Amino acid sequence: MEKTLLPSRRGRMRTVWLAVSLLCAPLSVSALSLEQAVAEAIDTHPRIQERFARYQSVDRDQRAATADYLPQLSIRGQVGEEWTNYRTGQEIDEQLTQDEIGVRLSQLIFDGFRTSANMKRLDREAEAERLGLISEAENLALDVASVYLETLKAKDIAELTFNNVQDHENILEFITSRTERGLASESDIAQVAARLANARSSLLAATNNLEDQRTQLRSLVGHDIDTLVQPVPDESVIPATPKLALQRAFDNHPELDAAKADIQAAEQEVVVNKAGYWPRFSIEADAVQGHDIGGFEGRDEDARLLLVMEYDLYAGGRDTARSASSQWRLHEAKAVRSGTLRQVKDEVELAWRARAVLASQKDVLRTSVDAATAAEEGYIRQYELGRRTLLDVLNAKVELFLARKNYLAANYDQINSSYRLMNATGQLGYALRVAYPEGFVRGEE
Repeated sequence: MEKTLLPSRRGRMRTVWLAVSLLCAPLSVSALSLEQAVAEAIDTHPRIQERFARYQSVDRDQRAATADYLPQLSIRGQVGEEWTNYRTGQEIDEQLTQDEIGVRLSQLIFDGFRTSANMKRLDREAEAERLGLISEAENLALDVASVYLETLKAKDIAELTFNNVQDHENILEFITSRTERGLASESDIAQVAARLANARSSLLAATNNLEDQRTQLRSLVGHDIDTLVQPVPDESVIPATPKLALQRAFDNHPELDAAKADIQAAEQEVVVNKAGYWPRFSIEADAVQGHDIGGFEGRDEDARLLLVMEYDLYAGGRDTARSASSQWRLHEAKAVRSGTLRQVKDEVELAWRARAVLASQKDVLRTSVDAATAAEEGYIRQYELGRRTLLDVLNAKVELFLARKNYLAANYDQINSSYRLMNATGQLGYALRVAYPEGFVRGEE
């Protein structure tokens, strides 16, 4: 029976030794959708755990600051040798073993607004850390989505490359058969063999890239994923125009909200550092009981209720320097927010343009695939009729392979651009239906 250039089972089977072990090697028994992979990464990744610990630390600092509003109760005891030598009407020269125990209760009345401003400052710092935690989770979600899609793309390209090797093996089998019958030359065999070697080399490179992507995905999620699920972005989350996308980013991006909270914290720090210019008032109640105190044998009791004022007349310029320092930190916080605003604006515009360009590019590449497919089929028929050379057929197969590969890449890049735009507008977690842990909410563990 006359052989053709159509794929054959024998040709396919000869490549199994090269591809099956590389493409089908079991990694685990798990299968995760993109949404599940993102949720697992947020629950377990050290980047999130680090930011969560930082947020919890600042939140506890804010809770600790509330203690300054409450009464302070302390107890103090002492015992030891006391030597007394003084003459004020009655000469006393005694060495006694005295002991004393006392209780003090104090209540702050006014400290120049230091405590109230410090509580507000720490509250805003905790909120900034919480928003920074959410921003980190959003960025991790984008990293997972990008690597997840890159893994799918690498898998499809590896399979496409595997099929390309099969096609060249089939051609080599076909040309070898024709050479045996005197219808082709040894140079034709050499030409196909060279193309086959290149195809196999490309398969090895594609498989290596697939393994690299799987490793990166495992690093993000925490375990191997055997089966990936083709994701479908929720396009309803994406605004209709670039202007609306920018407005949504300005309204929702956690980095902008965190920068705003940092400014509010810096404003309160200015108030804190101006407290030194004010007097401090408190009420103090003391009760002390002791024995053999002041050179007099016997029991001694003392109780006081005082309104205490403290005021620094001169502190070496400390308050002035601290006030100036906090003003500069306020300027720094405002500059950071301006920079964040520019960065968010740039990210939205870049993501919007990339998504639009990739959509157009994918349409063009789809046309390229259709044209290359028609050209390959036509060249094969013409070759069998003697109207095309073997080189024409091989070149047509290369063109079709590259067209399909470019289309695959553009398709996944376009999907990724949608997730990138969602991240730029601060809504990727929402689009992926990610439920953040309860600890991401203020006041919860």
